[in-house]
Amino acid sequence: MSRSQEAQRQRTQNNPLVLGSFDTTSLKYLKGRLGPLNQLVGRADTSQQSNGGFGGGTYNHWFQVNLKEPAWIIVAKAGPRPNYIQTSVYDLNKQPIEGRGIFQDDSVKVTNGANTFYPYFATTMGAQSDLYNTFDINRVDRGDERYYPLTAGGYLLCISTTRDELLDYEVGLVVEFPITEMFIATENEGDIDLFLQETAIDFSRTINVISPVTFDIVVSPSAEQPNGFTELLAIVNSGITVTVLSGSEWFIGDQIPSDQEDEFAVIVDADPAFFNGIHDHSLTEWRECWEGKHQDTDKFPEVFIPLTNRT
Repeated sequence: MSRSQEAQRQRTQNNPLVLGSFDTTSLKYLKGRLGPLNQLVGRADTSQQSNGGFGGGTYNHWFQVNLKEPAWIIVAKAGPRPNYIQTSVYDLNKQPIEGRGIFQDDSVKVTNGANTFYPYFATTMGAQSDLYNTFDINRVDRGDERYYPLTAGGYLLCISTTRDELLDYEVGLVVEFPITEMFIATENEGDIDLFLQETAIDFSRTINVISPVTFDIVVSPSAEQPNGFTELLAIVNSGITVTVLSGSEWFIGDQIPSDQEDEFAVIVDADPAFFNGIHDHSLTEWRECWEGKHQDTDKFPEVFIPLTNRT
């Protein structure tokens, strides 16, 4: 019998059902039945017709998620009796995790001499769970990773019942990847904005202003070289002036040859808070991911809606 055909009652943490390897945001809606069964089990062990006894069923269903890139794993319980379902996610890439107490505040107040600071404020909550977080006694937040993308690798999801009876469960699973693209915001709302990009510096029309600047320079639109350029950093010596008249520009930054990089790429030195700040979950993006892999008649599960904070 192939691995994919095995029933969940035959699976353990060492033999989970692999849901796939992910590199884009994906949504899964898992359904199953947990609990004991009263049926013939085993195999013939006598000369009479026998199945070895009664029993069957399972209290745990095991799934594996493989991340190709850093991502978040979000699990939400649904179904008729979600309070009787327990979900746990385990990191297959690290040592077993030791649970710790939960901080009540969003950030931990630490006093160091006369200074008071709030580590990871607006970035991560100060709470430690015993799931796929990694306990680190040297960190103030004790290693809480709920607001940080998990590293690439394998992760286990275990869905368990807390009742000694049959229980049908429904669980929503989201594998969400951090944004890697940025946008350019303009002030002209409601109208079309034009964005002009120069793919190379034309030194026939550009003064190469060497740093440090040791003599006065005037960049004028009426000159043969109406623009100025300084690579990386411009240092102007004391008593020296660089005058840029209206209609001209002085560009200070990287010069990337078009034969080495994408000539249409825009290099942006982003603030780390843009990627590591408050993490948004887009309902529109989640719906598009769901509809792209499901039939039109397969309705978007409502359990995902409360998890989003942006339309």
